[in-house]
Amino acid sequence: MKQGQRFRAPRKPALLKQNMERLVTGLALHQQGRIADARLVYADILESDPLHFDALHLSGLIAFQTRQMEAAVGFFSRAIKIKTDFAPLHSNYGLALQALDRPDEAVASYQKAIAINPNFPEAYLNRGLALEALDRVDDALASYDKALSIKPDYAEAYLNRGNALKGARRLLEAIADYEKAFSVKPDYAEAYYNHGLVLRELERFVEAIASYDKAIMIRHDYAAAYMHRGVSYQRLERFDEAIASYDDAIRIKPNYAEVYTKRGVALNAIQRTKEAIESFEAAVKADPEYAEGYLNLGVAYHRSKRYDDALRAYEMAISIKPDYVDAHFYFGVTMKDMKRFAEALESYDAALSFDAKYAKAHWNKSLLLLSLGVFEEGFALYEWRKAQAIPMGNRVLPQPLWLGTEDLKGRTILVHEEQGIGDMIQFCRYVKLLEERGAKVFFAVNDRLKNIMRTISDQVEIRSLDDFPTDIDFHCPLLSLPLAFKTSLTTIPNQTSYISANPIRSAELRNRLSENGARKICGLSWYSKNESTGHSRSIDLVELFDVLHPEEYAFINLQYGDTSADVRKLAEAKGIDLISIAEIDNHQDLDGFAALVDACDCIISIDNTTVHIAGALNKRTFVMLPYIPDWRWMEHGDASPWYPSLQLFRQKVDGDWTDVFRQVDEALSRVI
Repeated sequence: MKQGQRFRAPRKPALLKQNMERLVTGLALHQQGRIADARLVYADILESDPLHFDALHLSGLIAFQTRQMEAAVGFFSRAIKIKTDFAPLHSNYGLALQALDRPDEAVASYQKAIAINPNFPEAYLNRGLALEALDRVDDALASYDKALSIKPDYAEAYLNRGNALKGARRLLEAIADYEKAFSVKPDYAEAYYNHGLVLRELERFVEAIASYDKAIMIRHDYAAAYMHRGVSYQRLERFDEAIASYDDAIRIKPNYAEVYTKRGVALNAIQRTKEAIESFEAAVKADPEYAEGYLNLGVAYHRSKRYDDALRAYEMAISIKPDYVDAHFYFGVTMKDMKRFAEALESYDAALSFDAKYAKAHWNKSLLLLSLGVFEEGFALYEWRKAQAIPMGNRVLPQPLWLGTEDLKGRTILVHEEQGIGDMIQFCRYVKLLEERGAKVFFAVNDRLKNIMRTISDQVEIRSLDDFPTDIDFHCPLLSLPLAFKTSLTTIPNQTSYISANPIRSAELRNRLSENGARKICGLSWYSKNESTGHSRSIDLVELFDVLHPEEYAFINLQYGDTSADVRKLAEAKGIDLISIAEIDNHQDLDGFAALVDACDCIISIDNTTVHIAGALNKRTFVMLPYIPDWRWMEHGDASPWYPSLQLFRQKVDGDWTDVFRQVDEALSRVI
């Protein structure tokens, strides 16, 4: 008896011959792809001879091919008991175990195959895959290397080694392996596809597209390649080409939920919101358990202000995936915009219960608390702005961060700029408080702000953003100072004005603007270019003057940028000459702009930089706020704790300015 074989009773010659003929027939059917017929033949053999090795092995292969893995394992294990020294059987047994997510047993089976046949490259390849599943990446790479040492032109081994290197973030090495794979096997679509994936991760999007194109040229029905090509086009902001590539993927695979979602994101990016919603709806129809699809659908509904629909979509995402942090977060965002603040806070907390370091939830919770006047907790959480995807105030310096604990008397501190011009104007008031604590203060600011910031105090040394002193004791980003000074609603330093306009320049402008005989001068600003909120903040000048009574006033253009079209439209529609001072660039010349604001009797403005400069100069200002205002204007009331000279007018209906314009008109008539 040969080693590796079990003893069995002798079989009759007639049965042996009959089963041999059956086996030949079964193999022929198997090779022709007539799997069901071949299975019946093997079953007939096993009925007459349950220990027929070849029939067991081949039945196991058919079970494996038809994804019946438990049956495959059963056939292979029975075959192994008959013949233990057949390396391909152990390798196939390993494949079935691996498909059942039993990688430890699979590795052991491949080891047996290799022990029987040390020159078995396929066994080394498959062992590498099982080792990867066990997170033994280095061992997996060694197994692929062994396969390649036996079979140097083994394209599949290069592909899988590349995949392992990609998973280990060794991206350049992965690229080299994919290139070896398709140099050995020029029609290897999967190698080009994975090559594209890594190039995309390296943000080499044009090269990635070229690789996807090659994969698609080889396999015209490669839906995943079309999808990822679309993603690369999207990263290049070539949205029409991205959408076309997604459409190709959907044509091949009509229920491809992930593609519908990515297509929706691309449509959103080019403001085709209705089509985006339809694409997200198609995603969840294709896969009703697709939590990410419901999340994106909710975000699109929110963007269209279909808030109830958005909430239902988030609820579906959460029902599928209860710990879906993003869904809890966006549920809170929608609740906040519906002014259901307690529920919004609960949703942010729910997100944080699953991920305590989820910066967006901390950040949005801080903004909501600040808008509700809960300053102590709000400013503490505001520090999470530094951990945002686009961080703010996170400059790292060798000196320690000062947040109010250490004594500053006789010490030096650098305060550095962050966020926008309006933020700088609003919070520069705290710099004076540092000086009052006995500190020598260096204040690093945008060059446009230098002259204005010098009016805070003669003792504060103004620096450029790229001219930091090195011999300092502490540093602090500007918007961390409210936290450092433990600011509450009653302790806001709002003694105004805390900056000054050039008095000579202001007086000259005042005289010049009064030459037309107007008794009162009103500055006007109406537009915001903020990408996320500018649309909701901005107003139409003609619609304003449909309500406003301009008698006794000269209106001065305080808007930055090219306003010629709006000015001309107002003149044609209402006969009102909005006066622009040509020599003052309202965006770049902030000194001149501050003098122009100071020369006015009052200001009418939306929420933009104009308001902050006017408030810091203690200039009477009427501020028109959208239904969802920025946190600094709070959620209620017509007064600002930050700027006593401001009067706030709030939309009562989202998007409707009519009542706001009427109230501003009434307030304007009372200006003395």
